[in-house]
Amino acid sequence: MLVRSNGDTLRGEIENGFWNEPPTFVRFRPTADSPAQQFEPAEVRAFNFTDGRHFRYETLPIDQAAETRLSRLPRGNATNVKSEALLAEVLVDGPCSLLRVATLGTVHYLLRCPGRDVLDLSERKYLSTSTEGTTVIADGNNYRSQLNLYFLTCPAARKAAETAAFTTAALAAVVQAYNQQCDATHQLGRNWLAKSGPRRQVSLQGGVLAGLRYNMLDSPTGSGSDCADCQMHPFAGLYADLFLPGRTTAAYGELSGSRFRSSGVVDYGVFQTSYYDYEGWLATARIGIRRFILMPHEQQLIIGIGYELNRVWRPTLTSTSGPVISSSEANLTFATPTLLPNVALGWRNRRFTISLDGQLYQSTDDQLRSLFGKGIGVRLSTAYRLGRNYDAAPRQPTGKH
Repeated sequence: MLVRSNGDTLRGEIENGFWNEPPTFVRFRPTADSPAQQFEPAEVRAFNFTDGRHFRYETLPIDQAAETRLSRLPRGNATNVKSEALLAEVLVDGPCSLLRVATLGTVHYLLRCPGRDVLDLSERKYLSTSTEGTTVIADGNNYRSQLNLYFLTCPAARKAAETAAFTTAALAAVVQAYNQQCDATHQLGRNWLAKSGPRRQVSLQGGVLAGLRYNMLDSPTGSGSDCADCQMHPFAGLYADLFLPGRTTAAYGELSGSRFRSSGVVDYGVFQTSYYDYEGWLATARIGIRRFILMPHEQQLIIGIGYELNRVWRPTLTSTSGPVISSSEANLTFATPTLLPNVALGWRNRRFTISLDGQLYQSTDDQLRSLFGKGIGVRLSTAYRLGRNYDAAPRQPTGKH
């Protein structure tokens, strides 16, 4: 269900982005087969999933100075509160409500209670100088003192706050103590806490891929063409994405196969040098990390890095100059990847993905060959996801009544 800023209530499907930070847009479809409508945060009053999370558009005071990342810790326990209008996640909805807003640096829990200003509780650390003159990391989260002052006239909430840990469940218990014991309604607020996370911590998706591969590899022969391959080769295989909580990052794995060509040289001594060409099947295994960035109209931008391992299968050898050699004398391998990872850029729309990736390969004449190389492999591929996306709500059958 989605409630627009003008009060209109829309029922249908909402695309679940498994947001960690506040949503920057919301996609809605009246029916499973309808085109998606995109709403900006200011156009939405609230939305929630069936048996899922609940978000509400709020203007909240967020302390921008709250930080937990070591590289960005401030010196001294400073504050920098600014009002922000955003879609906050509702954890408890009642006379006193508990909201959650995650930022890159920390997570903010905000309490909105009758007759009181909004209270921002956030984990925070800062740099301080010890009595010995060394720099130490100090904890600036005095949430229990803040709760004690905030619920000064509510003994039940103050008592719950005395032993409350800084967890979502414990803070929700403090808020519910106020709702039940100190508010005029004496009723618990609606608890969205159990529904605030993905149905699965991780999600495995996979499918098939196919495309074209271009290998521009140095020739070690020192004669003829400087490129040992420089041809387009079709390739195909299988891929899998293991999505982590939040669904914006995935561990990526792939197995694929293609044809390739290369050349080599065997030096037997003075006036005894054999040159040869060989070709065969190339089996490639890749593993890496991919980042998925939500885009309008059910699309995603993909940025990835990874490493690959290649194995040559069923090579055939042809001597081109000098004494004829056998396969046991030749080095029938594929180029070795550098220590730098391959990089990929892709675009995904539902089941289909189009991506472009590149890999550097070591050069035999480069002193820094393990890190840099002249050889390049570039691939353009299309992938199709098999099976359903278990994170998506199942489509309900339709029919005439």
